[in-house]
This record gives sequence, structure tokens and C-alpha cells, in this order.
Amino acid sequence: MEEKPPQKSKPQTAKKVGLADIARRLGISKNAVSLGLRNSLSISEKTRKKIKSAAAEMGYVRNEMLSKIMSHAKSASGGFLETIALINANKSRDAFKTHPTIPEYVEGIERAAKREGFAIDKFWIYDDSLTEKSFMRILKSRGIKGGIIVGLMDDNRLPPKFKNIWNNFKFVVTGVRTYLPTFDFACADHFLIAYHATLEALKRGYKRPALVLDKKIENLIEGRFTGGFLKAQLSLKKENRIDPFFNVSDAKRDLKIFYSWFEKNKPDVLISLYNSPKAWLEKIGVFSPRDIGLISLERRKGEPEWAGMNQRNDLVGVAAVEKLSKLLMQGSGEKSAITATLISPEWVDGKTISRKKSAGL
Repeated sequence: MEEKPPQKSKPQTAKKVGLADIARRLGISKNAVSLGLRNSLSISEKTRKKIKSAAAEMGYVRNEMLSKIMSHAKSASGGFLETIALINANKSRDAFKTHPTIPEYVEGIERAAKREGFAIDKFWIYDDSLTEKSFMRILKSRGIKGGIIVGLMDDNRLPPKFKNIWNNFKFVVTGVRTYLPTFDFACADHFLIAYHATLEALKRGYKRPALVLDKKIENLIEGRFTGGFLKAQLSLKKENRIDPFFNVSDAKRDLKIFYSWFEKNKPDVLISLYNSPKAWLEKIGVFSPRDIGLISLERRKGEPEWAGMNQRNDLVGVAAVEKLSKLLMQGSGEKSAITATLISPEWVDGKTISRKKSAGL
């Protein structure tokens, strides 16, 4: 009887190593692994080396065809590696579109998220239908591990009804520092904004600059506008140092409060976060730049005639995404110190100040 040659057993195919396998081994996110392998500067050099070392040791092989397909798909249809939450913490549902400041943060966040490979899901925390339980379920079902909080304008504290959300996911805040809980945050450098705005006034020969600011806003940013203004004031003679006007809310109800302060102190330039003082002064026949200078602490795109500071809030949004990307790279139990990123402002000339020659102070 003819013997049949023994059949060769089929070689077992080793399981291909993917980004998720590397992520599990290192205790970081899949997105962090992808960014590290692509040499993204949002990932530290030390971590990039760890990612590449683990990938080599585990036998990870990049699928060039798939990479090309994904790259094309990403550029054509906005594909993503991971989803993050973008949380509207403003009392207005439409703040991302209608608020004078918030849309700039959002524009920067969306631009940076696209670059980093993040998709964005938006939430409004004052939505009556959003409970802690439903919010938790949504985030987990969508694989969302963290997000960016935008729009805090009234308080430094987040709604306590979402306590378990704040404690179990990673967040970065834009614009202000939060308390209970305190998160990493990115914001404009308010001290430098007021400091440079005041120095620009002095360079142009103004001798009696005055700060007009709502006390509520000043408390929200922990006094940094006042600090910058008072620092710049130190170069003035004592008789030319005017105390800030903080009663903006009261003045809106009774303009006599503002007019009394104005008549008593006789400032020659006002530095303010709002354009309302311009309208108040025009009611009594005081116009800029003929009679007084006006400088904005937050020069907005829709007000090109104003001189003032560009806070560059779009770059605050970019910085927030970069901070979140690094947080998501950390292991779930890993803790780090709370950090802040401050964005330097830019001075922009405008028609609300005169071009006086610099004078002795």
C-alpha cells in the first residue's frame, strides 16, 4: 500500500500588532501612539521614544496602503483617531456662534483638533435634558476620555451636578482657572494685556490713564487686569495715578455714577474691556480721539476702528487642544501638577487714540 507523505501543517499567522495594542501596553491613548509614531510635537520626545521602542519590540508594522487610504480619507472627509468633548459652559446655548469672544476659542480648538486627528462632539452643560447619568453614558459609549471646557464668564466653578464627570475624565479649561475642581487651563495673559495697553497709552503722551472694568470680571480672572495696569502706573507721578473704576454694572443702571467719577478724576485715556464707555462719553459731548483716548483690552474683529489688544484667543484654543492631547496620553491613574498656558497679546493701532508725541511722565 502506497504511503502518503505526511501533510505539512499550515503555519500559524501571528496576530498583527495594532496601535491599540501598543496603547494598552504603555497605558496611554491610541491617539497618543499614532501621534508619537508620526513625530507630533504634541508628544514629548521621551514618550515618542517609548512608543517607537514598544512598537519595534512588539513587531508593529505600518500598513503603508492603509496609511495612504486613511490620510486621503482624513483630508477628504475629516476622519479622526479619537473623539473629544467640547463643552459649552456658558449660560447661552448659542455662545459658540453669537458670543463676542467665545467663537474665537472654538475656531482655534477646531483647527488644532483637525491637525491632531481629533473629532469633536459638542455639549451644553445647561441643557435640561443632560443629566450626569446620561452624560456619563454618552461619553463612555462614544469612547470619549476627555474634553475642553469653554465659555465660563460668570463663575470659576463648574456645575456640581456633574461631579463624577469632572472627576473621571480629563479636561482642560479655556479663559479662566476653575476651582473645585481645578483643571489645567489655557488663557490670554491678562496681566500683560493691561500692562502693555497702559504702556502704549503712555508712549503716546497720555498722562492720566484710567482702567474701566466690571468687578465681576476682575474677580473671575483673579485681579490680573488690575495688576498689569497698576504695574504700568508706577512710572507716573502720584498725582496722575487714577484708581480703577469697577462700578460698571451700577453705571449701566445709573450713568451719574460714571459721570461723577469721570469729572472727579479727569482721565485723558480710558482702558476698558467694553465699548460702552465710548457711548456714555458721547452722550455728554466727549469724543475720541479728539477729547479722550480709548483703548480696548479685547479688540474684536467687528470693531476695527478701536485701538487695543488682540488677546489671540484662537491660540488659546490651540494651546488647550495641545494640553488635552498630552493629558490623554497619560495612564488613567497617573496624576500630574495642574498647569497653565498663557498666550501673549498683540497691540493693534486704531482710530480711538491720537498719535501724540511721547512726553515726560
